[in-house]
Amino acid sequence: MIRLAIRTLRHRKGAFVAAFLTMFLGAAIVMACGALLETGIRTTVPPQQLADADVVVAGDQLFEIPKMDYTAVMPERARIDAALVDTIGALPGVREAGGHVFDHPAPEGTVDAIGVVAEAGTSADELRELIDAELPATVVTYVGDDRGLAELPEAMIGGEGLVVLSSIFGSWAILIAIFGVASMLALSIQQRHRELALLRAVGSTPGQLRKLVLGETMVLAALATGLAILPGRWLGEYLLHELVRNGVVTDGLKFYMGWIPTTIAIAAAVLAAIGGALVAGGRAAGTKPTEALADAGLPARRRMGVWRILLGLALLAGGVSLLVVTMTVNSGKLASATGSPGAIVMAIAVATLSPLLVRPLAALLSPLGALTGQSGRLAMLNVRAGIDRTAAVAMPVILLTGIATGLLYMHSTGKNAVHEEYVDSLAADAVVRAEDEVDSQLAEQISALSGVDNASPYVRSQGFVEQPIDDPAQWSEGTDRWAGWTVEGTTPDGAGAVVPHPVAEGTLDDLHGATAAMDAGNAAELGVALGDLITVRMGDNSSLEVEVVALFDHPDDNDTLLMPADVVAAHTTTGRVTELLVVGDGSISVEQMVAAIAESLAGDNGLKVADRAVLAAEMAEDQDTEAFAIYTIVIMIVTYTAISVINALASSTNARRREFGLQRLTGSTRGQVLRMLITESLVVAVIGVLLGTISAVATLMSFSIGRADTLHSTGSPLVYIGIVVLAVLLTLSATLVPGWRALRRKPIEAAVSP
Repeated sequence: MIRLAIRTLRHRKGAFVAAFLTMFLGAAIVMACGALLETGIRTTVPPQQLADADVVVAGDQLFEIPKMDYTAVMPERARIDAALVDTIGALPGVREAGGHVFDHPAPEGTVDAIGVVAEAGTSADELRELIDAELPATVVTYVGDDRGLAELPEAMIGGEGLVVLSSIFGSWAILIAIFGVASMLALSIQQRHRELALLRAVGSTPGQLRKLVLGETMVLAALATGLAILPGRWLGEYLLHELVRNGVVTDGLKFYMGWIPTTIAIAAAVLAAIGGALVAGGRAAGTKPTEALADAGLPARRRMGVWRILLGLALLAGGVSLLVVTMTVNSGKLASATGSPGAIVMAIAVATLSPLLVRPLAALLSPLGALTGQSGRLAMLNVRAGIDRTAAVAMPVILLTGIATGLLYMHSTGKNAVHEEYVDSLAADAVVRAEDEVDSQLAEQISALSGVDNASPYVRSQGFVEQPIDDPAQWSEGTDRWAGWTVEGTTPDGAGAVVPHPVAEGTLDDLHGATAAMDAGNAAELGVALGDLITVRMGDNSSLEVEVVALFDHPDDNDTLLMPADVVAAHTTTGRVTELLVVGDGSISVEQMVAAIAESLAGDNGLKVADRAVLAAEMAEDQDTEAFAIYTIVIMIVTYTAISVINALASSTNARRREFGLQRLTGSTRGQVLRMLITESLVVAVIGVLLGTISAVATLMSFSIGRADTLHSTGSPLVYIGIVVLAVLLTLSATLVPGWRALRRKPIEAAVSP
């Protein structure tokens, strides 16, 4: 049977090429996502300036967060005491030790890293052990390619983001690839029912037919996944390059694609192929010989299997659960965590149940056949008589429409919600930025201008509340502090521009020195009262004990720690205050105020002023940078789904050559057959788009309610129009091109072809 399977592959090129391409592309995409995941996990940065050092000493950028079982990468550079250069230089086995500063200027008495060169006969690992024994807990050592992390600590954040991004989209890719491979194989085997029925009728046992189908599938899977390794690597490298070029990931990360992502991709493709082959081949193998002989000349007709119905219902239940969670538990900023998977699962659930859903839709569309004459009526008869075939070719259209519409509008809705939240919370009318530093004299100068209420220093960073422990079990619904607290530095006069909400307890006038203000609701979650001391892990991974001097009321439990600007600035990479927030007094327009500020700063080229519109535009630009990663992966998945549409339709049309030949022998012209195919493909496109749209609307409504507290999503209607046009054009072209080629054969030759 294995030899027969190989021979069958040679003589069934069309169907098997379609199945091969589906496996090949699915494996390549999964490998690329897996390679990005491995690259992010390893976060290897080959050194540049420290290439000659055997061991590199730097500040620890990692913080183990209590109760969260999570290690955070701190956003500001963790500097180390310059005195360690002499301490390390005096150790045995050290030939040379030198301090390095990469982010200028460094505070006096500190360096960014220390490069250590070993004496002859001392290995890097031995030297590392000697150095580690002398270092405080806040300092770490690097060897090998990890030495570059001392030069680019932000690469750790980029690697962490790459892990999250690639794992999410990799899981989506695996799910879609498995479904695509299984569906394509099922369609391919379904089209061969006549051949398999004849084999069964002439004496082949059920076991032999299963071996035949499984053998063909294994040969295809081995070829497809083996050939996908190199393209998968190229795709992964290209995606990493584009992510770096668009500022999503820090440049310098070393690309990896080891055996783990390769094995996972191969296993996913092979298991999907085997599963699809066993299910589809099992039906043919279970047919009785007499029934097989009777069915050999008839089109395939079968009821939807119980297991497929159960799988579809299970997926539907899972999708609905995700939608409910998106509207309730994960509402707010967490909505996309369940909303995006919900869009994928719902689309696959609808596609799985498509044979049940296509039948009533085909009946509903039947009157449309009369509009195109005899060819249209024949097309509608074909659609309704071959529900299995119609459902099989509509499935990728459903996936294309449902996934593309759901994810793209979900992103635009989330982006708009973030933008509105930012604009609503922005109390400042303008911002003054300095290339070097702003001081109190500049703030006083601008505050004295006509139309200005106050101008105050502003610094933004990120940190964690270390004591009392910020326990997620105590968080209110919708709270998300896994990424930490936003630490904003200002002055008492300018606090209203940062957190424009009433103070419930205490006073912001006390915001001097080691002090902080926070939201009253978050304080209650922590068990903190006015006057209590809390320990804050600042952005540079140093701990700071501060007194809570004020509690403000924010309607959304704002995760902000308000602290003095000079205190926050001392724990940032720049170490300086570079911005002033300006609030107008309302006596003149914002445009006039900005013009007055710009005129007063005309003699200093290092200072620039911008209004709220510019700030909002910058926020949108930052979101566009982050969106690039989402668009890239979504386009990749949609492209794979589009290719599946082409494969399914082309394979289905090629398999009908005999049918077209018989039609022409009974009097139909080539033009009539083509018009019939056009009508059929349009009906398939309409059904696929309609079901995909229903899936997308359900997910978008739940996401919009959870994220933006509205029923409708945000985004241009041109996006949906483009998706529909793409689906229709793909359906038409993938049907008409192979149909036109099939009709070029003589009718008698086509009628007797296998």
